[in-house]
Amino acid sequence: MEEWLKYGIRLIVVILLQALLIDHLQWMGICHPQVYILCLLMFPIRLPEWVDMLIGALIGLVMDLYANSLGIHISACIAVMYFRRLLIPHLVSDSERVSTEINSASIGTIAFVKMVVYMVLLHHTWVGMLHAWSIHRIGITLVSVLFSSLITIAIIIGYDKIHTV
Repeated sequence: MEEWLKYGIRLIVVILLQALLIDHLQWMGICHPQVYILCLLMFPIRLPEWVDMLIGALIGLVMDLYANSLGIHISACIAVMYFRRLLIPHLVSDSERVSTEINSASIGTIAFVKMVVYMVLLHHTWVGMLHAWSIHRIGITLVSVLFSSLITIAIIIGYDKIHTV
């Protein structure tokens, strides 16, 4: 129960941080970090698949309600939770994992960084393409995805390094 309380508090703090601070920062108008996916990436591995999808949908719904984005974040969060489950066994075997938590201490720094990079790029590309909804703005969309992903990856890895010391 204490573990779920930790995840719940982290989720609330990160979503509030996203909604009240990060979304109001303007970085050249093309960089929109989405650090709330930190919560998706760090949920335990042992949850049933339907619970992963439900958690992704609920977190996406909260972000969609805040951003008024008509399901873009729900679909991106469900995609992240689906592909996270498929990606983790390719990055680290069950015998190499120290615990069911997802962080650099439990799955290794290289595997954690790879997972974060893949999932952040998936999420930001998904959100960016659905926001643009046009191939005509593909250049600016890809630049936005790249810069937003780099900042988000740096924040997530920084958070992990601070909390796994």
